[in-house]
Order: sequence, then structure tokens, then C-alpha cells
Amino acid sequence: MTTLVAELGNIQERLDALARQHRVPGAVLAVSTGEEALEFATGVINTSTGVAATADTVFQIGSNTKLLTTTLVMQLVEAGQVELDAPVRRYLPTFELAGPGAGEITVRHLLTHTSGIEGDHFEDFGRGDDAVERYVGSLSQIGLIHRPGQMWSYCNSGFVLAGRVAEQVTGQPYHRLLAERICAPLGLRRTTVLAEEMLAGRCAVGHVAGPDGTPRVPPVVIMAMAQSPAGSRTVATAAELAAFARMHLAGGTARDGTRLLSGASVRAMQEVQGPRPRASDAALTQGLGWLMSDWSGVRVIGHGGGTIGQLSFLEAVPTRDLVVVLLTNSGTGGALWRDLSRWLFQELAGVRTPRVPRPAEPPPDLPLENYTGTYERLGLRHDVTVEDGQLVVRDTFSGPLADLAGEGEPPQRLRPVDSETFFTAAESGEALVNFAEFGDGHPGYVHLGGRAARRR
Repeated sequence: MTTLVAELGNIQERLDALARQHRVPGAVLAVSTGEEALEFATGVINTSTGVAATADTVFQIGSNTKLLTTTLVMQLVEAGQVELDAPVRRYLPTFELAGPGAGEITVRHLLTHTSGIEGDHFEDFGRGDDAVERYVGSLSQIGLIHRPGQMWSYCNSGFVLAGRVAEQVTGQPYHRLLAERICAPLGLRRTTVLAEEMLAGRCAVGHVAGPDGTPRVPPVVIMAMAQSPAGSRTVATAAELAAFARMHLAGGTARDGTRLLSGASVRAMQEVQGPRPRASDAALTQGLGWLMSDWSGVRVIGHGGGTIGQLSFLEAVPTRDLVVVLLTNSGTGGALWRDLSRWLFQELAGVRTPRVPRPAEPPPDLPLENYTGTYERLGLRHDVTVEDGQLVVRDTFSGPLADLAGEGEPPQRLRPVDSETFFTAAESGEALVNFAEFGDGHPGYVHLGGRAARRR
């Protein structure tokens, strides 16, 4: 039988070369299928210190944490302590938003990015065990970007709220729930949200591009504790994140037979809850926590994550029993993942990673002036204009998002794929911009980066 070692004989050379090409200081890759598991590391964990990255280095996994949080909530569903379709106020009676709608939001809405809560609320509420509780209290100053259940819009706030539901019904802080209910049963010794535990071994820091493009360590390398259920500060090794995913492929049991979830809950998490905005030539859907795709007829489940100068990637192909995890300490890690995953999935699963659809040629005759205007969400304003026969988007950040975004990107020029979808090639890569909720020919929303912004 062909082994992973045989199929991936030159993977180390590819990883090294692609990391250099895309200016990624350090990265760790884990690949597992069946009883086989391989790990590879390249580069350094910190350009200021030059310490080498190794397979046991922890990187920030960002929003891959949402899978951990969803698993915690599903454990409580199994125990009869939480109902997915119950209103959040059943568990958090004092939950309020700045406007109406809080009473309509269910736990399922939180786990499927359909609550409508403004998603990128990044205020800091200290390092104590009450940080998540205080964050949820501050949502009384935050409103809805759309009605609950109206559409999909990536929502960090909703997952913090889900984490708080878990805290409330168990009486334990999020970091303890994570440690006792997921990390301990799976043997994940390095996965944590606590800084004092991160520093017990090699811990990667993020990097951003300096004026000449050279990776440099930013002034702040870790986000606030308050958003930990959404992924603000979780660290893990690539192998540990892969082990968590393998538990889901194994129907809820760890390698040693320890059961974390029932098979029914595992299947429920992978059931389609609704569509996601178009981002590639694949069919994109939302599960409970999982982001799901159809790659040329092959079902893929996964997630990704981004923090300050760190990007992480997780994809699993259940029918091939394959899990791939890449952790990087650079904002350019997406380009490394794009090139590496294209080869990996073709070699190991016989599937091609989806590509961003190209602009229509010739372009459709669209009334571009109907798309222009100002679209806003919390912390970000998109100004859409027509210049030289093309739509152009200029972004203006505010609040904590302005600090996290740094200088941001230059204006994006949009080229139509169809009447609702436009192609853009930004410095961070190719992407799609989706206009939605049309009325009288004018869109009411635009989706950029997975977030909905409402036309003002």
C-alpha cells in the first residue's frame, strides 16, 4: 500500500520554497489519513529572535476556535443543558442589543453566522475570568446589521455569545471548559487561550509586512481575552488541531476511544444549515461551526483563522479520511496555503481546490451607478464609486478595527462575474465581492470578506 511518506516525498522542499517565495517567516504543516500522520516545519517563530519553528511550536489558530466552541455547545446540547433553537435569552436573560431583535436570536443563529449581530466588536475587557461576560454586557451598545436569520454574515460576536452561554450553564470560564472538556480528553497538551501556558514552549508570533515588504513583528501580537470563544488568542500545534478534526471524522471519539460527542451530534454539525455568499467556483454552505464546500462533487469540511499577523487553515475530506492543517505566522500565509493545498489535495485526495471565478468576457452590460454608494458595518465603511467604467471600493476603518487593519489595502477595482458577483484582485489575493438584497435595481447590502455591510 502507498504510504503518506511515499506520496509526500518532497513536501519539505515544497514547504521551504513556498514559505520563502511568499515571505512567510515560519509555518508548520500536519497531514493525516487513517493511521498515518506527518508533520513538517519551516522557518522561524520570530524574526527578531531567529528561533526555529518546530513541529511542537504553537501558533494562533484564530477562528478555527469556532469549531472548538461549537463542540463545547454541542456537548451541552447532548447533556440537555442547551437547546439549539431556544432563544439566547433563556440562558442569558439580561442579553440586550442597542436596538430590537435580541429576543429573536437563537443559539443556532450564533453557531451559523445568521444572528445579524454586528460581528467585529473587538473591545478589550481585561484578562480576568469575567472578560467574556463583560463583553456580552457591552453588546447592549451594538446593533444588528440584518434581521436574525435574514442572511449569512460572518459574526465573531455571535460566537463570543455562544461561549458565554456555555459559561453560564456550566458555571465555568471558557478557558477551563476548553481545557477540561476538549483538550484533556483528546490529549491536547499545548492548546490553550492562556498566555502563561503559551509561554511554556515554543510560541510563534505574528508578522506584518514592513515598508519594503520584509516581515516584521508588530507592536501587539495577541488579541483580547474577551473574544476567546471566537478565536482571539487560542494557540495549538498543527498536530493537535488535526487531532481535534480527526475526532470529528471518527464520529466523536478520540484515538484512544474516549468519546467527546455522539455520532448524531457530529453528523448534526455537518448538516447544511444554509448557503454562504459565493467566494469560489465551489458550492459553499454553513454547518454548525463547520464551513463546508463541494469540490467537484467531493464534500470538504473545514475552517480558517486570522489574528494579528497569523493565518491558520484546516480542511478535511471525510470520504478520503484526510485532514490537512497549516499554521503560519504571516499575513501572507494565504498565498502559501493556496499553492501548497492545490498540490496536496490533488496528490492525496484526487480533488482540485476551488478557484475564484474569472470576470465575464465580454463584461455584462450593467447599470454600475446602481451599485454605488456607502455601505457600512461596525468599524468599516465601504465607499463604492464608478471610475473609468469600473466599480471601485475604498475602505475606511474605525475603532479597534483600524488598529488591527494597520494601513489596510489600496482601493479595490471590481470586474463583474454576473449581476450580483464581482471579481477583485487585491494584494491579499483574488476574491469575490457579492451584492445582495436588491430593491428597484439597487443592492441593499454588499458582502466583502464574508461580512455584510448595509447600504446607507
